[in-house]
Amino acid sequence: MNSMKPAVLIIVLNYGMYNLTLKMINELHTELDYDNYSIMVVDNCSPNESAKVLANRSKDLNYIFIANGKNTGYAAGKNIGIRYAINNGYKYSWILNNDVELREKSVLKELVGILEENDDIACVGPKIYNADGSICAPYCRRPSVWNMTLGAFEDKKYRISKQDVAGEVYRIYGCCMLLKNRAMAEIDCMDERTFLYGEEAILSERLIKKSYRTYYDPAVSVTHLGSVSMKKASPDSKKRQILEQEKSRELYLKEYRKFSPFEIWFCNMMRRLISLVR
Repeated sequence: MNSMKPAVLIIVLNYGMYNLTLKMINELHTELDYDNYSIMVVDNCSPNESAKVLANRSKDLNYIFIANGKNTGYAAGKNIGIRYAINNGYKYSWILNNDVELREKSVLKELVGILEENDDIACVGPKIYNADGSICAPYCRRPSVWNMTLGAFEDKKYRISKQDVAGEVYRIYGCCMLLKNRAMAEIDCMDERTFLYGEEAILSERLIKKSYRTYYDPAVSVTHLGSVSMKKASPDSKKRQILEQEKSRELYLKEYRKFSPFEIWFCNMMRRLISLVR
C-alpha cells in the first residue's frame, strides 16, 4: 500500500451472481492503476451458494467478505461497507456494481483527484457506457414536477447535450460512484428505506442539506452491463420494478422534496407511462 495516496474501500454488493463478482475482483487487482485500496464484498443473503463461494475465495483473492443475514436492499447493503470504511480510516468509499467493467486503468485515480482538490464535493462519478455502447447521460438538474412528467423528454435531450461536459450535477449513477467518507458520516450514510431504486437522488438531497456537491467527470469511464443483480432480485418483470421505483419515488418526493399528494400521484402515473413505452 502507498500511504501517500488516500485509502479507498471498494464496495461490491453481491446477490446471486458470484461469478460476476469474482470476475470484477480479478479485474480490479490486475487492471486498476491505484495501489492504496481494499475490496469488500457484501453478499446480500443470496438464494444460492454465493456466500459460501465468496467466503472461500476471500483469502486468495485478498478481499474482505461479509455475509448479510437478510436481503436488505441496495442502500442498506452498501451502508455495511460505507460504515466499515468510516470506522476503519478509509478516506473514500468506491461503490461498484459487480456488472461494471473498467474502460481505463486510471478511473479511480482520476475520481480521487477530483475529491482531493474540492473540499465541498462529496460524490463523483465517471461517464457510464451501456453494453450497447450508448452513454448514460448525467442528471444535471434537480427534478421538478415538469421535468419528471411532461418535460421528461426535453430534459433527457438536455442531459444528452451534457454527457461530455465535466461539472457539478444533481446526481450520478449508483453503479459507480466515489464517496467522501467524512461527508457520509455527516449524513449518516444512505437512506435504508429504499430497496432497489431512487438511492442516488435521496443521497444527493442528504448531501445538499450539508452543503456538499456532486460532480460528473467524463474524462474517465466504465461500462455498465445491465443491472443483472436488480433483474435477479426482481425476476417477475417490469411490473415489479415499476412498483419498487414508485415506493422509492414516493419517499423521495414526500420526505425530501415536500411534493403535494397530487404532485406525487401525477409524477408516479407519468413515470409509469414513460417506463412502459421505453
